[in-house]
This record gives sequence, structure tokens and C-alpha cells, in this order.
Amino acid sequence: MPEPKDVRAAVTAAVEAAGLPLTDAELEAFVSIYPALRAGADSLYIEAVRYEEPALVFTPVPPVQG
Repeated sequence: MPEPKDVRAAVTAAVEAAGLPLTDAELEAFVSIYPALRAGADSLYIEAVRYEEPALVFTPVPPVQG
């Protein structure tokens, strides 16, 4: 996901959607670190393996014997 053109608007929208009461200083802190947080979150997704099965698959029932 590309970084939004207006980082302040993106952070403000997220904070308001979450219903968080922030001071101006707290909002400024979030605005300053948002690009790094967004880049970190975006780096977790690798398009090449999007449809691959996870390495561990949970099977809720025991395997059928025989």
C-alpha cells in the first residue's frame, strides 16, 4: 500500500474511527511515526506467495485410519 499523500488525514481518520481521545502532542507523535509503521506493515505481505498454503495447517479432527 503506498503512503497516503496526506499522512495527517490518514492518521486522524484512523484515530477517529478507533474512538481514541488523543492530545495534540500524541497525534503529532503518531503522524511522525506513521510512515515507518505503514512501511513495516506493508513489508509483511509478499505478493508472490499470496495464495500459498501456510507452512502449518491446523486439522481440527484426527486423521481417518484405514
